[in-house]
Amino acid sequence: MHNQRHWGYIFTLPFVINVIVFLLFPIVFSAYISFTQYDLFNPPKWIGLTNWINVLKKQEFWLSMRNVSVFALIFVPIQTALAFLIAFLLNQAALRAKSLFRLFYFLPVVTPWLAAGVVWSWMFNYQYGVINWFLGLFGINPVNWLYHKSWVVVITSIALVNVWKGMGQSMVILLAGMQNVPQEVLESAQIDGASGWKQLTHIVFPIVTPMVYMVMILSTISAFQAFDVFLGLFGGITTGISEQVMVPNLTIYRDSFLLFKMGPASATAWLLFFVILAITLFQRYFEKRWVHYE
Repeated sequence: MHNQRHWGYIFTLPFVINVIVFLLFPIVFSAYISFTQYDLFNPPKWIGLTNWINVLKKQEFWLSMRNVSVFALIFVPIQTALAFLIAFLLNQAALRAKSLFRLFYFLPVVTPWLAAGVVWSWMFNYQYGVINWFLGLFGINPVNWLYHKSWVVVITSIALVNVWKGMGQSMVILLAGMQNVPQEVLESAQIDGASGWKQLTHIVFPIVTPMVYMVMILSTISAFQAFDVFLGLFGGITTGISEQVMVPNLTIYRDSFLLFKMGPASATAWLLFFVILAITLFQRYFEKRWVHYE
């Protein structure tokens, strides 16, 4: 028994080292350098709360929080609703080639942002984009989607692209929940004259609310951590992104790896963490009011 215990420690040691080196140490070190002046080349110099105060005083930080909040308000409800509707349709027994349709909707998830960003940036092109060409068929003037003078138009455009990219993953989660809905219940409701809409809203939705809640939590965290979608659509450079449409992760990336201001970047990252934590706890507070676990 004593030797078996030693072997257990030996086999779990690589995992423990991995957690310490690649998870716990970066978290602790990031918290430490948020109170220092550090540029990757010289030793950290302790400056206290200066980085936190300077970040909170910057208009850029509040603009980025405004942008990512609006981004989340657009992205999370639309993605959740569309993923739920598509999952319900793909769960129908009478649907042919269900596997093919599931693959079709999941394909954007595995598409690299580098390729997706190039394609969507061309689709949004002011002169040659297919979206403006389609709007022109109805006599609508072309729109400069990614460089519009209104930040709301830009954020909305990027949020819709993110919906396209992430909807498949949410669909798979909701589809897994819907497959646990007893078919006998749906058949009984259909015999009683319940329409597809009533079955969806009165039977399917209450049963899969735990999955819907999980999708909303994951989508909210993903929205506030938005980075790839912005960098991909703007060609992989932060200099081409206006301050009016910056998000926190872009400023963290720029300050840390382009300007080598690790202290302000770490302070911004921790402030973003506290914002996400507060929103998650807020969602958790209302969980019992509409999520059914039985």
